[in-house]
Amino acid sequence: NYQQAKTYYEKACNLNNGTSCGTLGFLYAEGRGVRQNKRTAKEYFGKACDLGEQLGCDIYRNLNEQGY
Repeated sequence: NYQQAKTYYEKACNLNNGTSCGTLGFLYAEGRGVRQNKRTAKEYFGKACDLGEQLGCDIYRNLNEQGY
């Protein structure tokens, strides 16, 4: 259940868990349980990056290069 998962990932992200922030980014990028929104995805990937998740940094950069 992606909607329920989103709730838990949001809680963990708000507690500065970088992996959870990155997972939220994927949910928004792919539209899984939420309306697809690449700008919101970019925000979550950016937070993941700030929390030390290299994959978040890489995807943030790619979304930025795509104009999001």
